[in-house]
Amino acid sequence: MYKELVNVSGFRMVEAAARLKSYSKAAEELHVTQAAISQQIRKLEGQLGCKLFYRKGRSMHVTRQGAVLNEAICTGFNCIVDGLKKIQYESLAGELTITTTQSFASLVLVPRMWKFAMTYPDITLKIVTSKETEDLRQGTIDVAIRYGRTPYPEYHCEILFDDPIVPLCSPSVAKQLDATDPGSLKRCWLIDYAAKEYWPQWFEHVSIAPDISHCQVLRVNNIDVAMSAVLAGHGVCLGSAKQAAHYIEQGMLVQPYSNGLEPGAQYRLMYDLASPRVLRIKTFSDWLQRELANI
Repeated sequence: MYKELVNVSGFRMVEAAARLKSYSKAAEELHVTQAAISQQIRKLEGQLGCKLFYRKGRSMHVTRQGAVLNEAICTGFNCIVDGLKKIQYESLAGELTITTTQSFASLVLVPRMWKFAMTYPDITLKIVTSKETEDLRQGTIDVAIRYGRTPYPEYHCEILFDDPIVPLCSPSVAKQLDATDPGSLKRCWLIDYAAKEYWPQWFEHVSIAPDISHCQVLRVNNIDVAMSAVLAGHGVCLGSAKQAAHYIEQGMLVQPYSNGLEPGAQYRLMYDLASPRVLRIKTFSDWLQRELANI
């Protein structure tokens, strides 16, 4: 059976030479000599009764017959790799390590982890907070949830939400505001961010003078500190209502005005499609998408 496959090593050499257009580069990649590449390919050509390569300048190119053979070799190798991945995949049960920002972890993930644990008791979630771009192929991290719109073409990406930036405050502060006049916000403490000011943009968006130089402004480093301030009744911050949904559902925060600033807060979930934990990852991803869709 499969008597034509007695020279499998020769097929690897054909694939490498065709892809690299060079016997010497193929030899370097496969850790053999150039003479070994030439000998194996001549042997195949003798068995098949046709030329597989021809020289053009300093490069080697496949003949028509060589192209047919190389396509079949690539298809076969891909099928073998797919099979190996299937038997190497881990089962659904086990640990899943997720990296995300401190704010997403504290505002979105942690308040809902009990729901995931109830639904999938065999999957143990490990949350690592970091702003760094982790290597999801070679490291210990399985899933990354990141803020922003930076492209990561090497990974599979799913948008979790893209939410307008809106005012958020405690119910007690909301009572001090005029529900018909967003300009009344200027009489409150405004919580803004040290890296970028959002309040002038928001006021301009609602046709109010953007100057906040005469307002009381507290500038903080991140949304976590901003949320802590408004939960304590200290002013109004700008943020994502979806990100703050847990506190809104508990009645601890309200959104006093519906006007939202766009582009807003975007979070994406990323992972390596070739991960051996892909079944576990997809289970978590599908669950999180369902949770956020209900907000």
